[in-house]
Amino acid sequence: MRKLILPVTIVLMGTGAAFATKMNSSKRIIVDAYRIDATSGQCVDAKQKCSTIFSDACTWSEDNVTPLHAAPISPTMCGDELFKP
Repeated sequence: MRKLILPVTIVLMGTGAAFATKMNSSKRIIVDAYRIDATSGQCVDAKQKCSTIFSDACTWSEDNVTPLHAAPISPTMCGDELFKP
C-alpha cells in the first residue's frame, strides 16, 4: 500500500499541472477591436479581431498606426489596448 502512495501522488500532481497549464493558455481571448475616430472622437468598430494577451500592439489595418482597443466603456472612450493575436 505504501509503495502505491508515491506513484499515485506523482500522477495526481502531473494531472493538476496539466490542467493549470491548459487554464493559463485559455486566457488568450480574441475580441472585436475598436478605434477612436479622429474626426468624431467616437469609439468605432474597426472590423478586426485582436488578442488580450500582451505582445505587439494591434493596429488598424487601414493605416497600421492607430492602436486598437477593447469594447467601448462609453461612446467616446474605448477599453484597454489590444495586442496582435
